[in-house]
Amino acid sequence: MESMKKTRWMILAAMVSSLSMAAGCAAEEATGDTAGDEESATTDDITSSANLTEVKRQSIGNCWLYAVASWTEALEKGATQSGENYSESYWTFWHWFEQLANGYSVGTEIQTGGSYMTAAGLIDRYGVMAEKDFIPEEATSEMSSRQSSALNAMNAWIKGGGLTAAGAPKKGTVEYRGYILKQLEKAWGLSTTRTDALHRVFGVNVTRTVDKSFASRKPGYQVLRAKDVFAAIPDVTQSKAAGKVVINPKLTLQDAIGSGTGYYRSGTHAWTEINLPYQGGERRAFYQKVQRSLHDGVPVVSSWFVDFNALTSDSHFSKKFLETKGPGRQGGHMTVAMDYSAKTPDGKTYAAGQDVTDKAVLAQLLDAKTEILSIRMKNSWGANRPDRWQQAQMPGFHDLDADYLNGPLKRCKEVNGTSDPKQCSDDTGMQDIVVSPVYR
Repeated sequence: MESMKKTRWMILAAMVSSLSMAAGCAAEEATGDTAGDEESATTDDITSSANLTEVKRQSIGNCWLYAVASWTEALEKGATQSGENYSESYWTFWHWFEQLANGYSVGTEIQTGGSYMTAAGLIDRYGVMAEKDFIPEEATSEMSSRQSSALNAMNAWIKGGGLTAAGAPKKGTVEYRGYILKQLEKAWGLSTTRTDALHRVFGVNVTRTVDKSFASRKPGYQVLRAKDVFAAIPDVTQSKAAGKVVINPKLTLQDAIGSGTGYYRSGTHAWTEINLPYQGGERRAFYQKVQRSLHDGVPVVSSWFVDFNALTSDSHFSKKFLETKGPGRQGGHMTVAMDYSAKTPDGKTYAAGQDVTDKAVLAQLLDAKTEILSIRMKNSWGANRPDRWQQAQMPGFHDLDADYLNGPLKRCKEVNGTSDPKQCSDDTGMQDIVVSPVYR
């Protein structure tokens, strides 16, 4: 079973970067310039609503960083109620730096795909920064135009031979790292104030990282270590002692991401990935983990398979609707699960957005015979999108129906920008989740 799980993950990884076990990101097509729009407020009485931050709209294939930012913001807001807007652009900047400066083969363009584990490693090494501090001009923007313009600039530079241009330092040298950093700063249009701050923290050749150089002191210059960000997460030690889940607002983002490199991370409170079981009979326990986390007001990072032909006008992903159209544009995606709808054994239905506080009902919702009807995701495709959906209960949120979650769906080879229905294999909509160890 374990080898089968890893095989599925590698299939998803093959869609994108060869740098790590990375999840692809199905980016919504941009329709018009919304980079200057203010972020759309989203409020509702769902389980985790008190900790929701604004919906954003990705402009490139880095959904995984938007998901991790939403997750971080929710955990931090649960601890402090500050509602900070953390910068996906900051992590994207360093993701590109690592691809180029560490000698990976990038071909002719930067890979934008990644995974939760990739993001956790970036946070470890480079910390966290608020959007207002990294790119102040986009502090209240729903979509970052700087990310797409920087990507275009860097890809043009790579294709033009910038990595091996005359006078470029030798790959693998410290000077080469500084060479890459300088080009990234130029492509991103960073202010002198910001570049000077980055140099003071990391060095002009990035000879320092947060985890190695600032273990006993804060970096300053608006760069926060993961252990400087409070996060309301389950306390494994206290939960074991109490015999129930205890949410501790005194823990930090560092506790949640743990430590380590590559695919595996360790730590008492470190969150881990769990794949959707292949066997249908094992899936109820998987979804119970999602429910238990949401009942405690703790969001769940989730990777899933997107086929845009399954998207309905009321922002559901439905297998039934997909079957009327056939396979469409597809890709991997990562979002944050915030709520769900379900039918209990007594036939009662509880909808996403319906606040449930009765402990007896919550226990019934966790019953082995309860049927999950849909899971609601906070997405990164923007809030009001009449070009894609018109009747969303919560703008920017999408409900993945049970038939879509469990499939089987047709994952098809892309030919000329669309799915080839003659070259498909079966897969599920849901792929995996990232949860606290108390829910394993």
